[in-house]
This record gives sequence, C-alpha cells and structure tokens, in this order.
Amino acid sequence: MSQLILQAIGAIEANVELVESPDLQVGAGEALVRIEAAAINPVDFMLAAGTYGYQAQVPFALGTEGVGRVVRTDDSELLGRRVLILPNYQQGTWADEVVVKTSNLIALPDEGDPLQLAMLGVNPLTAHLLLKEFVDLRPGDWIGQNLGNSAVGQYVIGLAAKHLGLKTVSVVRREEAAAKLRELGADLVVVDGDDLAGRIKQALDGAELTLALDGTGDETIGALAQAVEYGGTVVSYSSVTGQPPVVGLGDHIYRQLTLRGLWIVNWLTHASRAEQEKTYTELAGLITSGVLGLDVAATYPLADYRKALDHAQQAGRSGKVLFRP
Repeated sequence: MSQLILQAIGAIEANVELVESPDLQVGAGEALVRIEAAAINPVDFMLAAGTYGYQAQVPFALGTEGVGRVVRTDDSELLGRRVLILPNYQQGTWADEVVVKTSNLIALPDEGDPLQLAMLGVNPLTAHLLLKEFVDLRPGDWIGQNLGNSAVGQYVIGLAAKHLGLKTVSVVRREEAAAKLRELGADLVVVDGDDLAGRIKQALDGAELTLALDGTGDETIGALAQAVEYGGTVVSYSSVTGQPPVVGLGDHIYRQLTLRGLWIVNWLTHASRAEQEKTYTELAGLITSGVLGLDVAATYPLADYRKALDHAQQAGRSGKVLFRP
C-alpha cells in the first residue's frame, strides 16, 4: 500500500511523504478499500497548513475525498461494492488502498464516472445543505452567491437550475468565468467591480433574493445582502480571505437579515446514518445522471504527487485535479 502522509504541519509540499505499508490489517467492523479516484480539495491544503477548523495530528493521512471498491471486509453487503469514504478526516484517501471503518462508508451505484463520484463527498454536499437546511425555498425563488465559479458555486447552480427550479445570481471576478456559468445554467452573472450592489439590483429588475451564500468573506457578500428580502438569510460556508462576512449594519439591523454558518463536519457528526445515506445516494444519482458534474483538469498517479499538488494550486486552473491510483 502506498499513501501520502503529512509528517509536519506547514506547507504541504515540504511536509508530505509517500509512505509504503506492505501489510494492511483489517479488523472487525473495518474494510479494505482499493481507491479508484481521490480528489484534491482546498481543505487538504488548509489541513496541512494548520489553518482549518479541524486540527490534524501528525503523522496524518491526507486526502479528504475519494471513492473505491471494498476488497476485504467482514460485512458481506459491502464486499465488492463501490463506496464513498466519508470526509470526516478519520482516514486519508490519497492512497492506493486504505483501511476504513465500515461506518465511514456509503455504498454507491456501480455505474457512473469514478472521477465525478470522487468529488461527491464535500462540495455537492455543501451545495445541497446550503439550499436545504436554512430556508424553505420554493421554485422560482432567487439565490445569490459570490465565489460563483468555485466548485460549490457550480454545484449550487446545477442543483438550482436542473433539480430545484430556483434562480441564481452569481458574482465572479472575470468575464470568462461569467461565460462559463451561463453555459451551466446560471440565470444572472455579475462581474465584481464598481457599484456592485447597484448592478446586482439592476440585474434582478425588482426581484429580491431569498437567500445569499458567502464563500469569500469580503465586500461582495455585503453587496448581495443589499438585494436580500426583508428578514432573509445569509449563509457563510467558507472564507477565501480568512475574514468574516461583511454584511452592512443597516441590512443586519433595519432589515433584520439572519446570518448563519455551515460546516459540513457538524452535519456529518450530527446527522443520522439514514440521513447520510439518503443524502449521498440522492446526490450520487444526480451525478451519474449528468445533472451535477465538474470539469476535470488532470489526473495523476500517487507517485507524481508533487506535480499534482502544484497543478491543484495553479491560479486560473480550469477543472479539478485528482489522484487516480
């Protein structure tokens, strides 16, 4: 077995090592999973750097997301099945094989692209929870988001346009990104710049947002918040800047906007097993049917991990980078 292990907290390139373990022991209630594909997620870099909400204890097995086949287990129902490994940081997916508690596995359909299913764990779940957990949304409601061309942003657009009948306005930083989102089904895309709040309201032409989603922690969420209806909701799920959401005092007090937060680790901790299985099974079905999906920029074997990690951090990269052991 080959696995990427973080040996010290810091820059991932300087502290990760490809480790060989010749004999993996599989105990009761565990499974040996042969990895088909494992995504490189921004969370993995934050975990390595020590800047994430979950603090890794080194040596730490890297890899938040992945899918594979169960090749050894005492659970006859899982043997031979394709499975999703839950992104709860109890095991690493950047490996060719990994031992996982069976309680951390969700059985998936045999059909479907393993590369797309390898990205199921974090971003599709985040998009789903953003649209389901905070507001009782109805078809035709407007959703606003910054970081629209991120993985979460694209999944939000896919769920809204192709599955839930919602309308979206997305803020991006480049016109090229705007064109991409329009192809995906975004109703409105606004490029960041002067008078962003005014241009958002102009694009909405009298409509108001029921929900605004923040992944940046900058002034763009404040601009979106100005278009949220009275008593509406703003949900923060990430912060590219490392700062809290910037929602205007007047919007917060006079229009009584509600500010909420989402971290999927909390959902993974508190959701019932039945709810986890139901949610991931539904999302997997949307992926295999083509409703949800992301571009893949490249795949790499584990031995080329330095090239893979460098590629995953390149600015302007179009698509996700994955390991394909």
